[in-house]
Amino acid sequence: METIDAAYRVLLWVSVIFLCLLILAFLIQAVLGPRFTDRVISINLVCTKGIIMIAILSYLRQDSSLLDIAVVYSMISFLFVVVLSKCYTSLHQIDPFELNPAPKSKKEAAK
Repeated sequence: METIDAAYRVLLWVSVIFLCLLILAFLIQAVLGPRFTDRVISINLVCTKGIIMIAILSYLRQDSSLLDIAVVYSMISFLFVVVLSKCYTSLHQIDPFELNPAPKSKKEAAK
């Protein structure tokens, strides 16, 4: 039974290292992302990977208080994305009628 626990611990530490590498990749994508939406999604994925890492470390350390921190962090991450999206859409508000304007006369409709 001890060998199974040791194998799980090794697997969990390897997954934490893999998550660290993913966080690094997503941070690079957030910096180099060509669009704003790419950056927001990358930062959201960084936060999600951080929450998963906190949950894994909570299991490894046998400390349930870290799960409370993970829940609070997930709420903050969600609110961050909502507020950031709201700010972006309010700054770059697009009139839906401008994208596909109706023709003003019969001459324009024929074109």
